Amino acid sequence: MGAPALSNTEMEELNTLFDKYDRDGSGELNAEELTRLINNMGVTTTKEDVQCLIEAIDDDENGTVDCLELVNYIEHEMAQELSANEVMEAFNMIDLDHGGEITLEELRESMRGADVGITKHDMDMMFKKVDRNNDGTLSFTEFRNIFTTTAKR
Repeated sequence: MGAPALSNTEMEELNTLFDKYDRDGSGELNAEELTRLINNMGVTTTKEDVQCLIEAIDDDENGTVDCLELVNYIEHEMAQELSANEVMEAFNMIDLDHGGEITLEELRESMRGADVGITKHDMDMMFKKVDRNNDGTLSFTEFRNIFTTTAKR
């Protein structure tokens, strides 16, 4: 799944905001300009935090952030949030009794109607592997780890 694109209105607002804080008109935000932008959004930050953010966003590694790099970062963060929401929705659908944990029976029941091609034995083995604390249920964290472990492979 690709990152969701910002709407035209959101892009215009971001460009206006970017230009407002690009005080030297370079088309890029340096650490001081980015700090002002972040602080004016009501977020307190440190020089170290801003430097880490620049390193995360700065694709061309020139020590500043241009508008495209900022857009890419925001869209990536939106996609991550969307993915987390989708995992939570899946967890809630499988947690049939809404007890905050998934039992093996709930997992079996939810998979019964889906044609996932997994045997009872394989499902039992997967459940045991993911149930890190061996309490017979999957917490949201254990369930989420299925997706983050798969995504990292």
